Amino acid sequence: MAHPNFLLNSRTLIIGGSSGIGYAVASGALSNGSKVHITSVTAEKLSAKIAQLQSLYSGAHVSGSVADLSNTETLEANLQSVLDAAVKKSGGVLDHIVYTAGDGFHSTPLAELTATTALSAFTVRYLGPLLVGKLVAANPGKYLNPAASSSITLTSGILAHRPRRGVFTVGAVGALEAVTRGLAVELAPIRVNAIIPGAVRTELVDRLSNGNPDIYKDASLTKEVGSAAGAAEAYLFSMRSTLATGQGFMIDSGYLLV
Repeated sequence: MAHPNFLLNSRTLIIGGSSGIGYAVASGALSNGSKVHITSVTAEKLSAKIAQLQSLYSGAHVSGSVADLSNTETLEANLQSVLDAAVKKSGGVLDHIVYTAGDGFHSTPLAELTATTALSAFTVRYLGPLLVGKLVAANPGKYLNPAASSSITLTSGILAHRPRRGVFTVGAVGALEAVTRGLAVELAPIRVNAIIPGAVRTELVDRLSNGNPDIYKDASLTKEVGSAAGAAEAYLFSMRSTLATGQGFMIDSGYLLV
């Protein structure tokens, strides 16, 4: 028997799918025959990325929503609007939700930390995924098929495991990995996993490195900075494998072993 394509004819929402790893996941899902809905903060960028994906995959089903996830007061309502739009524009209940949205990378020395700056990193990266889980739980079968073939894949980061000075709050969002395990129990049989990337060639890493991401090469065993497409493979695995749930998958090019 030929190996099955587990993503063929599936429906996938990628929150943060207009850039970086999220865009690469959208591309990978489309290449496997999934219908894809992505989000972006601006309508201009959303339109450009949808057009780009459609040019790469002729006849592919790609749609999107504009979503600002930076305000705690509107976060849940905006996420619900995204879920409603994804189901409507994809033609049915979703099979997969991928969350790669972030809000940049803010460096604050510990001595200068305030309650406001400490919590700011948590809105998009922590509360957003948690509320996605809440909305799925509160609306059984409305947004995500209640089956082991369905998945939610979240995004943590290597700083949660190897902290650096000045970026304590970003690393602390690694608490999302505990949320991942809790959601896997709460939402079963739907599967929930987290991907934990190291340095990956994205717009964010390019900005952090002042246009020279190769400065991170020697900080890994592979002596390479990962590609967004390579990182996307971990998300696609998490979506495909019905055996994977409650896990954090490290894709750091061996950074923790150096």
